[in-house]
Amino acid sequence: MTPAPWTQQPGRQLPAGRHGLSRDFVAQSQRERILDALVACVAEQGYPETRVTDLIARSGVSRKTFYEHFADKEECFLAAYDMAVSLLMGGVTQAFEQEDDWVDAIRAALRAFLGFLADHPDLTRLCIVDVHAVGPRALARRDAAVRGFYYLLDAGRADAPRALPGLTAEAVTGGMYEIVYGRVLRGTIDELPRLLPELMYWAMMPFLGHEAAVAEMERLRAEAAERPSAAAPKTPPTRAIPPRRSGRRPRSGATPSGDDERPVPPRRSGRRPAAR
Repeated sequence: MTPAPWTQQPGRQLPAGRHGLSRDFVAQSQRERILDALVACVAEQGYPETRVTDLIARSGVSRKTFYEHFADKEECFLAAYDMAVSLLMGGVTQAFEQEDDWVDAIRAALRAFLGFLADHPDLTRLCIVDVHAVGPRALARRDAAVRGFYYLLDAGRADAPRALPGLTAEAVTGGMYEIVYGRVLRGTIDELPRLLPELMYWAMMPFLGHEAAVAEMERLRAEAAERPSAAAPKTPPTRAIPPRRSGRRPRSGATPSGDDERPVPPRRSGRRPAAR
């Protein structure tokens, strides 16, 4: 069981017995314990089988305390999902914005994305697979998270050597999501970072062409071969997820259509992105 990232923040464990901690601090600690319990229980038995009583027992809070924080199990799941996506996208966006060149930025963003998923397998299953068993509100959040990725990809469209359809980045992101979903469903989360060369090919190919995308893919493969220890999985193999865990197949990153409703991403630079 891998702890959720928010449980690793210092100072969140309450001391035994009487203490002088503020009510806000105590409430925050209780909330994080409940969220951690949600992640753990869903990882072990799936969202449909998880009950509020499981969360209460796992977190060590009272029934009254649970309902002071969350109206029901679904609201608790949504809070855990929101926090996980915030941590994930914070790292991805930071990695993207640290680079001036679009290819470098996409590579850094994908590396951060795949690394986070591999380092936090329980959150990955929750966000990629279990979210489809929760309901419309969870799927709306999933769609919003996916949009964050294709905005980053769409930044390459402005410098592409030819005009591209407005849905290009959305289609590429949807394909990548399906690939990741399949690996998570099969329980091979630890292998996700190894997908970087192939995912970079698909990220670049529509914008810069086949030759540039192949060159980048081969360069990354050679880089990984030269550093076998870095390419090795950081986490133990994870279990495959039975089909019953998800009530329906995910929609492949699609969101309500309408290109004019999507913000036009800023150009990353004045020059055409070059393959590294």
